[in-house]
Amino acid sequence: MYSVINLCASYGKKSVLRNISIEIPSGLVSLIGPNGSGKSTLLRVLSGLMSYSGSVLLNGHEVMRFSRRDFARNVSFVMSGNSFRPSYPFSVREIIEMGRLPYRGIFTRLTHSDNEAVNHSAEILGITHLLERDIMTLSDGERQLAFIACSLAQDTSTILLDEPTSALDPDKSAKVFALLKRLADNGRSIITAVHDINLSLSYSDYYIALKEGELISHGRKISAHVLHELYGTEFIAYYNSERNDLMWRALSE
Repeated sequence: MYSVINLCASYGKKSVLRNISIEIPSGLVSLIGPNGSGKSTLLRVLSGLMSYSGSVLLNGHEVMRFSRRDFARNVSFVMSGNSFRPSYPFSVREIIEMGRLPYRGIFTRLTHSDNEAVNHSAEILGITHLLERDIMTLSDGERQLAFIACSLAQDTSTILLDEPTSALDPDKSAKVFALLKRLADNGRSIITAVHDINLSLSYSDYYIALKEGELISHGRKISAHVLHELYGTEFIAYYNSERNDLMWRALSE
């Protein structure tokens, strides 16, 4: 999916990502690491929203050389709820309709297929009953589901998400990750930054661990050693018989 070679990125004089090189596979990929590790910055680079040095290739093509329309037909990006709040009272339907902009002009009417994509995306996220609601009247969790629905309506092969479940209740968080896993199993490539390592690693095909702007580890199975290096505390593993996998619990000092 992405080839990242000697990537560096900064905000002004503050270096945020340093010399990252990695081949990011297709499937569901989770970015993990403590606050300030560079997860959101890496997503912004992969989404073409931030300048960088080095090389970032999407399917063999440099990210910054795409036209914005062509890129938007390939990659959608769901920002964290804290990063984007509409200042105009769009309806939920209008928010999701924005996902169809790469395929039509701003002032053109939606086609039948556009409307089908909007309605189907809302149905998948379980927010059909919210379509006519003002986005500014929703809870943080409902608003986040609307933004995810917008990315689904955009119908891209790659979806980037920054903390997509941070404002959601546990049951809805699990449903979102189950949905992301189904999309990945059906051919989408998905990269998501997360804090809940147990939720994300239960569904993910691959993880990328960042700390202080550097790549610490990546792979299909994580270890207690990597978690200790990331978060500075010991972790113990316990077996989840319902899912047939390992879960992790951090220990206090």
